[in-house]
Amino acid sequence: MNEDKLEFVSAIITNKQGNVLLLKRKNTLPLDPGKYDLCSGHMKELEVPMQSMLRELKEETGITQEQIKRMETLGDIKTPHKKFLNTVCHMYHIEVNLNEEQINKMLKEVKEPEMESAHYLKDVNELRTVQKYTDFMRTIYTEEIDKVFLKLQENLNERKELLCRNEER
Repeated sequence: MNEDKLEFVSAIITNKQGNVLLLKRKNTLPLDPGKYDLCSGHMKELEVPMQSMLRELKEETGITQEQIKRMETLGDIKTPHKKFLNTVCHMYHIEVNLNEEQINKMLKEVKEPEMESAHYLKDVNELRTVQKYTDFMRTIYTEEIDKVFLKLQENLNERKELLCRNEER
């Protein structure tokens, strides 16, 4: 990482049905207490983005690599930061076969918990609404993420359509 560059990772976590996981930060945190968020975090020195994403998943949610059904890169987006001109977020889509109850149980077992609870939203469009109009960690999200949300929703719709066709056969 360059001194004038800050890199972090963020995941849009979905289940097989295309529901999107929304996390709520603990009210006791010094940074953005009680706000809604995705699984995100800063990259550590010498890490590549995927390593950082897998580490953040484990640290924030308890989700392990073995529990990931699908992991795909959605692209990199520039994000605003007061101190660094070149701030980039490496965006991922991660699909898991875990329900809300399982994830909330895992959150309670995380060593240094940042997240208070997890809740599945209907789809990416609902996540976009939450991101725009609620107490979401807006400072790291820009209009560029909207394009990422749209791309992911299109991919999920195509997968649902393909699954329906396969089930009809």
